[in-house]
Amino acid sequence: MNAPAYSLAFDKVKDALWFPVMEIGGKSSLHRYDLATGQQFQYPLPDSGDNGLVATTVITSDGAVWVNLPYAVARWDPIRETITTTSLPADAEGQLPGAVDTTRPLAGTWISTLIADGDGVMIGRLNVPYLQRVSSDGTTARAFDLPNGYDGTKKIARMGSALIVAPGWLSNESATDVLAIASSTTKHTDIIPLNGLFDLGGTIAALTQNGLVKADTGEPLSTALVPDPSAHALLAQTGEAEVAYSPSRHTLERAVGTEVATLQLNSRTAPAAGGTGTAVKAWEGVTALAQGPDATVFALRANGTEVCEWGSG
Repeated sequence: MNAPAYSLAFDKVKDALWFPVMEIGGKSSLHRYDLATGQQFQYPLPDSGDNGLVATTVITSDGAVWVNLPYAVARWDPIRETITTTSLPADAEGQLPGAVDTTRPLAGTWISTLIADGDGVMIGRLNVPYLQRVSSDGTTARAFDLPNGYDGTKKIARMGSALIVAPGWLSNESATDVLAIASSTTKHTDIIPLNGLFDLGGTIAALTQNGLVKADTGEPLSTALVPDPSAHALLAQTGEAEVAYSPSRHTLERAVGTEVATLQLNSRTAPAAGGTGTAVKAWEGVTALAQGPDATVFALRANGTEVCEWGSG
């Protein structure tokens, strides 16, 4: 790709990979790569500013593919194969004081994450202390209020009837809460990276400095891998295979049972920051993982500009 992608979803019905690409200046597109034929399809997305990332892709129960733009959600219709968008006003009802003050480090109310919710999606936004639901017909509704002190949502996961919510981008990372919203709300505090919520075969894990813990209780999780505390890409395949990306070790690691395989990522020459023309050594960072059939893992590597496949062999 000519620009990075930060989200990857495997569509088992169409045997395809979906990922959004956001180019400089806000030109964005949703891509579908058919695994059987090698064909790639591109669906233009509405222009968007660079205040926020096109960073999450989910497939809902009706086969639709959703992706967030900074101030809109786009839905690819599996019947018509067309995209419709639902826009959200930047001036959100109930936003935190100073949310759109451009002198602040992270101003705005852009969409930070979303998850599938039936045939619609649940979204979290920066500086907006509640979750919203967007239905397949574009209807929006306020869903769940977050406690005082939460500046929005960085990550959402679902465990049974509970939603696990990691707080927003401006929270103090050394004292970050994980909140479980359920019929009876429970809450505990732990030190976690703000990206560290992962669905490991139905168990939602929070990646802490001391390893993986259950996000709703804080109970330690025993796993074959010892994930890098700074890992931001982690998955499990049907509860059997664990896969993690380690940015400090520059590796992808896979465990099936007690067997662990390691794929060392290469370095490459890349321009230095600032456009000085100086070449520097850069690692092929992984921005997202997706599980495919037969324990195959797909990854967005080279800092999100390449799609690679790591077969079970």
